[in-house]
Amino acid sequence: MGNETKEPDRITLSFGMESGASLWSLVFEGFDQEIILVSRFSGADGDTVKALYRFGAKINESYKDCRVKPTRTGIEIRKTLPENDASVISEWMGLMKNVRDEILMLVHTPSGEFPAKAC
Repeated sequence: MGNETKEPDRITLSFGMESGASLWSLVFEGFDQEIILVSRFSGADGDTVKALYRFGAKINESYKDCRVKPTRTGIEIRKTLPENDASVISEWMGLMKNVRDEILMLVHTPSGEFPAKAC
């Protein structure tokens, strides 16, 4: 799942998928294995990275079913799914694109305050 969406201004959003399943379990148990969806938000400059950190802290406070990890260039959001379901993965990608748009609104807000609909 190497799909990557770029915002030419300031934020790069990339998607990944991890699984503890081995080839053996995939062959004999099928593709319905637990997976971890990984969304990486990388900022192009210091102000954007700071905004990503602040947004990541808000996400971490509000949602307990995903983990937010700061990275050198932004944040990484990890979500565990009990099975590999293409429709849920598509929904997650849509949600992450909306999150990126919310972060961009935050970055472009002159006062640096969170817009009302960001949280």
